[in-house]
Amino acid sequence: MTILDRYLARRFIGVMIRFMLAMLLLFIIIDFLTARQYDISRYDVPPRIVFLYYLAYTPTLLFQFQTTALAVLVAGLMVLGRAAQDQEITAALAGGISLRRIARAPIFLALVIAVGAFFFEDTLGVQAAQTTNRIEQEYFTQFVRREMKGVSWAHLSGGWTCHILKFNRKALTGQDVYIHAIGRDRVEEIRAQRIFWDDARRQWLIEDGRRFTFDPTQEWEQSVERITQISAPFTEAPEELFSLEERTGRKSAQALATDLRRAERLGMQVNPYWVDYHAKFSRPALAFIMIWLAISFAMRLRRGGIAIGFGVSAAVTLAYLLLFYVGIGLGYLDKIPPLAAAWMANAVFAVVAWFLFHRTPT
Repeated sequence: MTILDRYLARRFIGVMIRFMLAMLLLFIIIDFLTARQYDISRYDVPPRIVFLYYLAYTPTLLFQFQTTALAVLVAGLMVLGRAAQDQEITAALAGGISLRRIARAPIFLALVIAVGAFFFEDTLGVQAAQTTNRIEQEYFTQFVRREMKGVSWAHLSGGWTCHILKFNRKALTGQDVYIHAIGRDRVEEIRAQRIFWDDARRQWLIEDGRRFTFDPTQEWEQSVERITQISAPFTEAPEELFSLEERTGRKSAQALATDLRRAERLGMQVNPYWVDYHAKFSRPALAFIMIWLAISFAMRLRRGGIAIGFGVSAAVTLAYLLLFYVGIGLGYLDKIPPLAAAWMANAVFAVVAWFLFHRTPT
């Protein structure tokens, strides 16, 4: 790296780190005073746990809330804008150095940040999200009554479909069970009072019911078998059946893709989850797009100062978030493909950034 690269890189990293720390501190103060203070006092949460909770929540704030991308934009505007105000950019351009060469260090740093953000969020970020959820469940949601809701599983092994009127997801037990399979020459049906997962035998067990076999050409059953306890006729384990219960932020991209393919085989509606999968890649990529916008705006607003820089940053961020969530919403509603939904905002901003950069006055 040249002297110019090191000079801009040090200033860029310094501004970015200070901005991210300020945003983290601001979020913690607001969240503590408005959302957590009452629960901490009510459940007597130890200070150490509060510290661990906010420490584990840091990756979510930095990456899912796009604080890192905003920090790249702010740092680019502040550093390059200040260099333009001090005539450093003008001197470099007069010396035959191109604008892209001048901004090489911030551009390279933004690329490293984008790639690093993805891998950090996909590894340590997933672990941090799981830790945050565990702390919330253990310390902030005590005495919450868990309702037993019904579940239905279609396209199970052997062609079976299972409906359970009341199911306890924590204990993996259910009441009022109805299971059926429709074949070419017969229809099988199981009605039982209880179903539960036996972890030692790795199978579902059904108790207190009856098994019916019907002839499709007739209106009465061919046989009736009383059930005391039998193994369920399907082999899917809970981790397969409830693979989509866990929030996508608590899974790596590879684990989420595996769960989605498994859920597709079970006939589940997975399009919204594929949107979240592709968003795992599109969110970190925004940091690289933001640096090109920062270069363009810094050259155009070189006399604006800090206030203008923060104003532009806020406006760009709000515009991006609006477009991003519009795309995500359209993907959830199956109006556009999941890949397009996750990358729509990035594509629009990349085109705008490319256009502005090539039109930047030098």
